[in-house]
Amino acid sequence: MKCPNMSLRSKLKLFMLIMLTPMVCLVIYLIVRFSNYTDRYVPIIKDINIANEFDMHFKQEVDYAMYRVAIGSEAFENTNVENILKESKVYFKQLEEGTSLVSNKKLVRAAQRNLKLLEKKISHIKENCEETGHYDENMFMLENDIYVFTELITDEIQEYVYYEALELEKVKKAIEEDINNMLRVSMVILGVVLIVTWILIITISDSITKPLQYLCERTKKVGAGDFTMQQIRSRGDEVVTLEESFNTMIGEIEELVKNVKEEQINLRVMELKLLQEQINPHFLYNTLDTIIWMAEDGQNEEVVEMVSALSEFFRTGLSKGRDYITLREEESHIRSYLQIQQFRYADILEYEIRIPLEIGEFRILKLTLQPLVENALYHGIKQRRGKGKIYIEGRHEEQYIFLTVHDNGRGMKEDELERLRRSVEKGRLDTSDKGFGLANVNERIRLNYGRAYGLIIESTYEQGTSVTVRLPREIMNS
Repeated sequence: MKCPNMSLRSKLKLFMLIMLTPMVCLVIYLIVRFSNYTDRYVPIIKDINIANEFDMHFKQEVDYAMYRVAIGSEAFENTNVENILKESKVYFKQLEEGTSLVSNKKLVRAAQRNLKLLEKKISHIKENCEETGHYDENMFMLENDIYVFTELITDEIQEYVYYEALELEKVKKAIEEDINNMLRVSMVILGVVLIVTWILIITISDSITKPLQYLCERTKKVGAGDFTMQQIRSRGDEVVTLEESFNTMIGEIEELVKNVKEEQINLRVMELKLLQEQINPHFLYNTLDTIIWMAEDGQNEEVVEMVSALSEFFRTGLSKGRDYITLREEESHIRSYLQIQQFRYADILEYEIRIPLEIGEFRILKLTLQPLVENALYHGIKQRRGKGKIYIEGRHEEQYIFLTVHDNGRGMKEDELERLRRSVEKGRLDTSDKGFGLANVNERIRLNYGRAYGLIIESTYEQGTSVTVRLPREIMNS
């Protein structure tokens, strides 16, 4: 399966759309189904609760109250019988409206009829109590009418609850079967989503990682001295820019090597120019490996940002073959570099760049600050415990520009600082020495501007190091 020719961001949006759409549909389906279950369960439970509440109080309260009235120990007006009868009518109406069973509706109607007969008997006893001499009659009606009707009504309500419970059991079984079907459907949908998602992950990941792996292989060949130009393989995404920049870089490096061989210039100048123009293979290896790792881990937004930063880093570093660039372009170059490194060292690295806009168009020698920033990261920040910070500041005074790279890393002891200053001053360091980048920058500045300019190195052990570049103020010609 081939990924369409589209940008990384578009691929990610397409992936999210394809993945989320069936999941949203599944969630909506589940919500609707559970809502239906609630609509079926709730009315039955409500009816059963109403019936149980009625059954718990009705017979006991009516029988006891009417017994006290019949024996003459309490006036009818002082009892709660009338309220109980009124509430019973309300209960019966709710039960009749709430049930969907025809048999239960009949039971409720029978209970309503018995309630009316009960009311008549209660009314008869009430009237008898207003006169004397009806004790035996009242007791007879109490035993043979009142107790019988309350018993009938209670039995009818209990039978109502019984049938509602049976209906509830049927609903429960239907819901359980429905839930099982729903789970099977959900599992099928989830399985399809997972399969499609896995295919998309592999496809999109391959569309990102394979071009980067190809670039890694080409970088190794360039590091071995093979400057053969290759046709651009990526299409439609940000990796194209990276490949174009890479091809441009190879062309620049190849042309530079040819010129150096042809002209047989001074060996020292040749080494400095190569250091200025060439790419650091280890930095690119590590960066591309990081991009590949993030792509495989699904950090696709971060991949886009890192590829863009790497592309900008190469574009500014190449600068169309110019030796001098504006300070604004140099700032963009180190910002891209620090952005890339912050992806790799997010837990230990912070940075801040403050270069005034008014000196942004002054031109400086290309790759003046990046080696200093790299030195601050690897020999300052990485040597301390916890998070560190690199601070880059620019200022101008009269005919000079001062650019300072400060880190709050390990710093240096006095004897170590003096050795570094002497080594940088001599300008002859091995590439493995931690001051090699400083010596290279210092030597290039002096070769291009004169020995009045260069680096000023200050350091305090356990507090940090500051490297200040002193340059002449030269406004870039338009």
